[in-house]
Amino acid sequence: MRKGRMLAFILTLVLTMSVVGGCGRKDATTAENGPIVIKIGHTDSSQRSTHKWSEALGEYLEKEAPGKFKVEVYSDGQLGDTPDLVSGIKLGTVTMMFDLSTAITSAAGPASTCIDLPYLYPSFEAWEKGTFDNGGLELFNETLKDSGYYCIDMYYNGMRQVISRDKIYKTKADFKGQKVRIAQNDLNIEIWKAMGANPTPMAWGEVVTSLSQGQINALDHSLGVFNDFNLHEIAPHITLTNHASSPFPIICSRDWIESLDPADRKVLEAGVKEVAKKQREEEFAKEQGYIKRFIDEGAEVHELTPDEIKAFEEAVKPVYDYQRKIVGDEMVDKWLKTRP
Repeated sequence: MRKGRMLAFILTLVLTMSVVGGCGRKDATTAENGPIVIKIGHTDSSQRSTHKWSEALGEYLEKEAPGKFKVEVYSDGQLGDTPDLVSGIKLGTVTMMFDLSTAITSAAGPASTCIDLPYLYPSFEAWEKGTFDNGGLELFNETLKDSGYYCIDMYYNGMRQVISRDKIYKTKADFKGQKVRIAQNDLNIEIWKAMGANPTPMAWGEVVTSLSQGQINALDHSLGVFNDFNLHEIAPHITLTNHASSPFPIICSRDWIESLDPADRKVLEAGVKEVAKKQREEEFAKEQGYIKRFIDEGAEVHELTPDEIKAFEEAVKPVYDYQRKIVGDEMVDKWLKTRP
Protein backbone atom coordinates (compact mmCIF):
# COMPACT_ATOMS: atom_id res chain seq x y z
CA MET A 1 0.00 0.00 0.00
CA ARG A 2 2.80 2.40 0.91
CA LYS A 3 4.60 1.68 -2.35
CA GLY A 4 1.41 2.43 -4.30
CA ARG A 5 0.94 5.71 -2.52
CA MET A 6 4.56 6.66 -3.06
CA LEU A 7 4.30 5.87 -6.78
CA ALA A 8 1.16 7.98 -7.08
CA PHE A 9 2.90 10.86 -5.30
CA ILE A 10 5.90 10.68 -7.65
CA LEU A 11 3.69 10.63 -10.74
CA THR A 12 1.74 13.64 -9.46
CA LEU A 13 4.97 15.53 -8.79
CA VAL A 14 6.32 14.80 -12.27
CA LEU A 15 3.10 15.96 -13.91
CA THR A 16 3.08 19.14 -11.83
CA MET A 17 6.66 19.95 -12.77
CA SER A 18 5.93 19.41 -16.46
CA VAL A 19 2.99 21.81 -16.31
CA VAL A 20 5.04 24.45 -14.50
CA GLY A 21 7.89 23.97 -16.94
CA GLY A 22 5.49 24.48 -19.82
CA CYS A 23 4.63 27.95 -18.48
CA GLY A 24 8.14 29.28 -18.95
CA ARG A 25 9.66 31.68 -21.42
CA LYS A 26 8.53 30.03 -24.63
CA ASP A 27 4.86 29.87 -23.67
CA ALA A 28 4.88 33.39 -22.23
CA THR A 29 5.88 34.83 -25.59
CA THR A 30 4.03 32.27 -27.73
CA ALA A 31 7.21 31.86 -29.79
CA GLU A 32 7.02 28.06 -29.82
CA ASN A 33 3.47 27.65 -31.09
CA GLY A 34 3.08 30.83 -33.09
CA PRO A 35 4.29 34.40 -33.51
CA ILE A 36 5.00 36.69 -30.56
CA VAL A 37 1.88 38.85 -30.43
CA ILE A 38 2.56 42.50 -29.59
CA LYS A 39 -0.56 44.50 -28.72
CA ILE A 40 0.18 48.22 -28.83
CA GLY A 41 -2.44 50.42 -27.19
CA HIS A 42 -2.69 54.22 -27.25
CA THR A 43 -5.21 57.06 -27.05
CA ASP A 44 -3.91 59.03 -30.04
CA SER A 45 -5.88 59.36 -33.27
CA SER A 46 -5.44 56.68 -35.92
CA GLN A 47 -4.44 59.54 -38.25
CA ARG A 48 -1.47 60.68 -36.21
CA SER A 49 2.17 59.85 -36.93
CA THR A 50 2.46 57.84 -33.71
CA HIS A 51 -0.14 55.36 -34.98
CA LYS A 52 1.29 55.23 -38.48
CA TRP A 53 4.78 54.36 -37.29
CA SER A 54 3.51 51.87 -34.70
CA GLU A 55 1.88 49.98 -37.57
CA ALA A 56 5.16 50.24 -39.49
CA LEU A 57 6.82 48.27 -36.68
CA GLY A 58 4.94 45.20 -37.87
CA GLU A 59 6.35 45.61 -41.38
CA TYR A 60 9.88 46.07 -40.04
CA LEU A 61 9.72 42.97 -37.86
CA GLU A 62 8.23 40.83 -40.62
CA LYS A 63 11.10 41.84 -42.88
CA GLU A 64 13.81 41.23 -40.28
CA ALA A 65 12.27 38.13 -38.65
CA PRO A 66 9.60 36.61 -40.93
CA GLY A 67 6.76 34.96 -39.03
CA LYS A 68 8.32 35.67 -35.63
CA PHE A 69 6.15 38.62 -34.54
CA LYS A 70 2.58 39.79 -34.99
CA VAL A 71 1.95 43.48 -34.26
CA GLU A 72 -1.57 44.71 -33.50
CA VAL A 73 -2.08 48.46 -32.98
CA TYR A 74 -5.18 49.81 -31.21
CA SER A 75 -5.75 53.58 -31.44
CA ASP A 76 -8.27 55.97 -29.89
CA GLY A 77 -8.38 54.19 -26.55
CA GLN A 78 -9.73 50.91 -27.96
CA LEU A 79 -7.88 48.99 -25.24
CA GLY A 80 -8.88 51.50 -22.57
CA ASP A 81 -8.04 54.98 -21.37
CA THR A 82 -4.54 55.90 -20.25
CA PRO A 83 -4.75 54.40 -16.71
CA ASP A 84 -6.13 51.17 -18.20
CA LEU A 85 -3.18 50.94 -20.56
CA VAL A 86 -0.66 51.58 -17.79
CA SER A 87 -2.16 48.83 -15.62
CA GLY A 88 -2.65 46.61 -18.68
CA ILE A 89 1.10 46.47 -19.19
CA LYS A 90 1.44 44.73 -15.82
CA LEU A 91 -1.65 42.55 -16.35
CA GLY A 92 -0.50 41.41 -19.77
CA THR A 93 -3.58 42.68 -21.61
CA VAL A 94 -1.38 45.26 -23.36
CA THR A 95 2.15 44.52 -24.56
CA MET A 96 3.23 48.08 -25.30
CA MET A 97 1.73 51.53 -24.88
CA PHE A 98 2.70 55.13 -25.36
CA ASP A 99 1.24 58.26 -23.86
CA LEU A 100 2.38 61.43 -22.11
CA SER A 101 5.31 60.81 -19.78
CA THR A 102 3.10 61.80 -16.84
CA ALA A 103 0.98 58.73 -17.52
CA ILE A 104 3.83 56.39 -16.63
CA THR A 105 5.60 58.57 -14.05
CA SER A 106 2.42 58.69 -11.94
CA ALA A 107 2.76 54.92 -11.57
CA ALA A 108 6.55 54.76 -11.43
CA GLY A 109 7.31 57.25 -8.66
CA PRO A 110 8.80 60.72 -8.06
CA ALA A 111 12.29 60.16 -9.48
CA SER A 112 10.85 59.49 -12.93
CA THR A 113 8.94 62.79 -12.94
CA CYS A 114 12.21 64.66 -13.42
CA ILE A 115 11.77 64.00 -17.14
CA ASP A 116 9.14 66.76 -17.11
CA LEU A 117 11.16 69.42 -15.30
CA PRO A 118 10.50 72.83 -16.90
CA TYR A 119 13.03 74.00 -19.49
CA LEU A 120 15.15 70.89 -18.91
CA TYR A 121 15.31 70.67 -22.70
CA PRO A 122 14.15 74.00 -24.21
CA SER A 123 13.88 72.77 -27.81
CA PHE A 124 13.26 69.65 -29.89
CA GLU A 125 16.94 69.47 -30.79
CA ALA A 126 17.99 69.77 -27.14
CA TRP A 127 15.49 67.08 -26.13
CA GLU A 128 16.71 64.65 -28.79
CA LYS A 129 20.35 65.16 -27.91
CA GLY A 130 19.76 64.99 -24.17
CA THR A 131 17.59 61.88 -24.44
CA PHE A 132 19.33 59.80 -27.09
CA ASP A 133 22.94 61.02 -27.02
CA ASN A 134 23.50 62.20 -23.45
CA GLY A 135 21.88 59.35 -21.52
CA GLY A 136 18.38 60.66 -20.81
CA LEU A 137 16.69 57.44 -21.97
CA GLU A 138 18.95 55.29 -19.84
CA LEU A 139 18.38 57.54 -16.85
CA PHE A 140 14.62 57.38 -17.33
CA ASN A 141 14.83 53.58 -17.32
CA GLU A 142 16.89 53.72 -14.15
CA THR A 143 14.01 55.56 -12.47
CA LEU A 144 11.46 53.04 -13.84
CA LYS A 145 13.33 49.89 -12.82
CA ASP A 146 11.75 49.29 -9.42
CA SER A 147 8.24 49.82 -10.83
CA GLY A 148 8.62 47.00 -13.35
CA TYR A 149 8.24 49.16 -16.45
CA TYR A 150 10.72 49.49 -19.30
CA CYS A 151 10.98 52.27 -21.88
CA ILE A 152 12.25 51.00 -25.22
CA ASP A 153 12.34 54.38 -26.94
CA MET A 154 10.28 57.57 -27.26
CA TYR A 155 7.98 59.15 -29.79
CA TYR A 156 7.84 62.92 -30.19
CA ASN A 157 4.54 64.34 -29.01
CA GLY A 158 5.74 67.92 -29.39
CA MET A 159 7.21 70.56 -27.15
CA ARG A 160 4.55 71.91 -24.81
CA GLN A 161 3.11 75.29 -25.78
CA VAL A 162 0.21 77.42 -24.51
CA ILE A 163 -3.06 78.13 -26.29
CA SER A 164 -5.44 80.76 -24.91
CA ARG A 165 -8.87 82.22 -25.60
CA ASP A 166 -7.71 85.57 -24.19
CA LYS A 167 -4.15 86.60 -24.97
CA ILE A 168 -0.48 85.92 -25.61
CA TYR A 169 1.74 85.32 -22.56
CA LYS A 170 5.14 87.02 -22.81
CA THR A 171 5.87 87.38 -19.09
CA LYS A 172 4.99 85.84 -15.76
CA ALA A 173 2.79 88.88 -15.09
CA ASP A 174 0.70 88.02 -18.18
CA PHE A 175 -0.32 84.74 -16.53
CA LYS A 176 -1.60 86.39 -13.36
CA GLY A 177 -5.18 85.29 -12.63
CA GLN A 178 -5.27 83.01 -15.70
CA LYS A 179 -6.71 79.52 -15.23
CA VAL A 180 -4.46 77.15 -17.16
CA ARG A 181 -5.71 73.60 -17.57
CA ILE A 182 -3.14 70.99 -16.60
CA ALA A 183 -3.09 67.22 -16.20
CA GLN A 184 -3.31 66.26 -12.51
CA ASN A 185 0.29 66.06 -11.36
CA ASP A 186 2.06 67.68 -8.40
CA LEU A 187 5.02 68.76 -10.51
CA ASN A 188 2.70 70.39 -13.07
CA ILE A 189 1.01 72.35 -10.31
CA GLU A 190 4.35 73.65 -9.06
CA ILE A 191 5.46 74.57 -12.60
CA TRP A 192 2.38 76.64 -13.31
CA LYS A 193 2.41 78.37 -9.96
CA ALA A 194 5.99 79.38 -10.71
CA MET A 195 4.99 80.53 -14.21
CA GLY A 196 2.47 82.87 -12.58
CA ALA A 197 -0.80 81.13 -13.50
CA ASN A 198 -3.63 79.49 -11.61
CA PRO A 199 -3.12 75.76 -12.45
CA THR A 200 -6.43 74.00 -12.95
CA PRO A 201 -6.35 70.17 -13.10
CA MET A 202 -8.98 68.84 -15.46
CA ALA A 203 -9.76 65.63 -17.35
CA TRP A 204 -9.11 65.91 -21.08
CA GLY A 205 -12.73 65.15 -21.93
CA GLU A 206 -13.81 68.41 -20.28
CA VAL A 207 -11.25 70.68 -21.93
CA VAL A 208 -12.96 71.76 -25.15
CA THR A 209 -16.25 72.65 -23.43
CA SER A 210 -14.50 74.40 -20.53
CA LEU A 211 -12.29 76.40 -22.91
CA SER A 212 -15.18 77.45 -25.16
CA GLN A 213 -17.30 78.49 -22.15
CA GLY A 214 -14.48 80.38 -20.46
CA GLN A 215 -14.20 78.14 -17.41
CA ILE A 216 -10.49 77.99 -18.18
CA ASN A 217 -8.44 80.63 -20.00
CA ALA A 218 -5.75 78.44 -21.49
CA LEU A 219 -4.09 75.05 -21.58
CA ASP A 220 -0.67 73.66 -22.35
CA HIS A 221 -0.10 70.86 -24.84
CA SER A 222 1.63 70.15 -28.14
CA LEU A 223 0.95 71.89 -31.44
CA GLY A 224 -0.20 68.56 -32.84
CA VAL A 225 -2.97 68.33 -30.26
CA PHE A 226 -3.99 71.96 -30.88
CA ASN A 227 -4.22 71.06 -34.57
CA ASP A 228 -6.04 67.74 -34.19
CA PHE A 229 -8.74 69.25 -31.99
CA ASN A 230 -8.95 72.59 -33.90
CA LEU A 231 -8.44 74.41 -30.61
CA HIS A 232 -7.26 77.57 -32.37
CA GLU A 233 -10.86 78.13 -33.48
CA ILE A 234 -11.96 78.76 -29.88
CA ALA A 235 -8.62 79.86 -28.47
CA PRO A 236 -6.88 81.94 -31.15
CA HIS A 237 -3.79 83.00 -29.15
CA ILE A 238 -0.82 80.63 -29.18
CA THR A 239 2.40 81.25 -27.27
CA LEU A 240 5.40 79.10 -28.20
CA THR A 241 6.84 78.71 -24.72
CA ASN A 242 8.69 75.37 -25.19
CA HIS A 243 8.47 74.99 -21.41
CA ALA A 244 8.60 71.16 -21.41
CA SER A 245 9.56 68.43 -23.85
CA SER A 246 6.55 66.18 -23.14
CA PRO A 247 7.71 62.98 -24.91
CA PHE A 248 5.67 59.83 -25.51
CA PRO A 249 7.68 57.01 -23.86
CA ILE A 250 7.09 53.62 -25.50
CA ILE A 251 6.55 51.36 -22.52
CA CYS A 252 6.40 47.61 -21.90
CA SER A 253 6.78 45.32 -18.92
CA ARG A 254 10.37 44.75 -17.84
CA ASP A 255 9.55 41.13 -16.96
CA TRP A 256 8.01 40.58 -20.39
CA ILE A 257 10.87 41.95 -22.44
CA GLU A 258 13.45 40.16 -20.30
CA SER A 259 11.57 36.89 -20.90
CA LEU A 260 12.18 37.11 -24.64
CA ASP A 261 14.92 35.16 -26.32
CA PRO A 262 17.90 37.58 -26.55
CA ALA A 263 17.91 37.42 -30.35
CA ASP A 264 14.18 38.22 -30.51
CA ARG A 265 14.58 41.08 -28.08
CA LYS A 266 17.43 42.54 -30.12
CA VAL A 267 15.33 42.55 -33.30
CA LEU A 268 12.31 43.97 -31.50
CA GLU A 269 14.19 46.83 -29.82
CA ALA A 270 15.99 47.69 -33.04
CA GLY A 271 12.61 47.89 -34.78
CA VAL A 272 11.05 50.11 -32.14
CA LYS A 273 14.04 52.44 -32.24
CA GLU A 274 13.91 52.63 -36.05
CA VAL A 275 10.20 53.54 -36.25
CA ALA A 276 10.46 55.94 -33.29
CA LYS A 277 13.26 57.84 -35.00
CA LYS A 278 11.19 58.14 -38.19
CA GLN A 279 8.15 59.30 -36.20
CA ARG A 280 10.15 62.01 -34.42
CA GLU A 281 11.42 63.35 -37.74
CA GLU A 282 7.94 63.40 -39.26
CA GLU A 283 6.15 64.98 -36.31
CA PHE A 284 8.77 67.71 -35.88
CA ALA A 285 8.51 68.57 -39.59
CA LYS A 286 4.71 68.73 -39.30
CA GLU A 287 4.85 71.34 -36.55
CA GLN A 288 5.79 74.08 -38.99
CA GLY A 289 2.72 73.18 -41.01
CA TYR A 290 0.54 73.42 -37.91
CA ILE A 291 1.84 76.92 -37.20
CA LYS A 292 1.18 78.01 -40.79
CA ARG A 293 -2.36 76.66 -40.58
CA PHE A 294 -3.06 78.52 -37.33
CA ILE A 295 -1.82 81.82 -38.80
CA ASP A 296 -3.62 81.31 -42.12
CA GLU A 297 -6.86 80.71 -40.24
CA GLY A 298 -6.59 83.89 -38.18
CA ALA A 299 -4.84 82.80 -35.00
CA GLU A 300 -2.06 84.83 -33.38
CA VAL A 301 1.19 82.94 -32.84
CA HIS A 302 4.04 84.35 -30.76
CA GLU A 303 7.43 82.69 -30.34
CA LEU A 304 9.08 83.79 -27.10
CA THR A 305 12.28 85.76 -27.57
CA PRO A 306 15.52 84.54 -25.92
CA ASP A 307 15.10 87.20 -23.22
CA GLU A 308 11.50 86.16 -22.56
CA ILE A 309 12.54 82.52 -22.28
CA LYS A 310 15.37 83.45 -19.95
CA ALA A 311 12.89 85.25 -17.66
CA PHE A 312 10.65 82.17 -17.51
CA GLU A 313 13.65 79.91 -16.86
CA GLU A 314 14.51 82.14 -13.93
CA ALA A 315 10.90 82.03 -12.72
CA VAL A 316 10.79 78.21 -12.58
CA LYS A 317 14.02 77.77 -10.59
CA PRO A 318 11.98 77.17 -7.38
CA VAL A 319 10.50 74.10 -9.10
CA TYR A 320 13.96 72.53 -9.17
CA ASP A 321 14.34 73.25 -5.45
CA TYR A 322 10.95 71.61 -4.89
CA GLN A 323 12.01 68.53 -6.85
CA ARG A 324 15.33 68.26 -5.02
CA LYS A 325 13.48 68.03 -1.71
CA ILE A 326 11.49 65.09 -3.06
CA VAL A 327 14.05 63.05 -5.00
CA GLY A 328 17.36 64.39 -3.74
CA ASP A 329 20.15 66.47 -5.26
CA GLU A 330 21.87 63.51 -6.90
CA MET A 331 18.90 62.56 -9.06
CA VAL A 332 18.17 66.12 -10.20
CA ASP A 333 21.86 66.66 -10.98
CA LYS A 334 21.90 63.47 -13.08
CA TRP A 335 19.09 64.88 -15.22
CA LEU A 336 20.81 68.25 -15.53
CA LYS A 337 23.94 66.50 -16.82
CA THR A 338 22.00 65.19 -19.80
CA ARG A 339 21.35 68.73 -21.03
CA PRO A 340 23.31 69.61 -24.21
